[in-house]
Formats: sequence, structure tokens, C-alpha cells
Amino acid sequence: MCWRTWKLIGVCALALGAAILITAIFPVGFLMFLVALLLIFCGVGLIKKL
Repeated sequence: MCWRTWKLIGVCALALGAAILITAIFPVGFLMFLVALLLIFCGVGLIKKL
């Protein structure tokens, strides 16, 4: 895969994680909060890596 594809996946993961994080502020559950943080960190890691 080219680097643009990985960067696009990173941006999508970042956006999805941010959306879940906003949703998790309301009483949805701590597990969803952890998943959101994981997606945000993965997205940032993929964007900064490339």
C-alpha cells in the first residue's frame, strides 16, 4: 500500500475515534471511551509515522 492510503486510514481512524469520544462523554460506558482513545492514538500514530 502506498503512504497516502495509510494516511487516509489514519485520518479515518482519528475522525471515528473523535466521534466516539464525543458520544462517550454522555453516559455510554467506559469501554467505549477506551476504544475511542485507542482509535485516536492509532490515527495520530499513522499520520505522524508517514
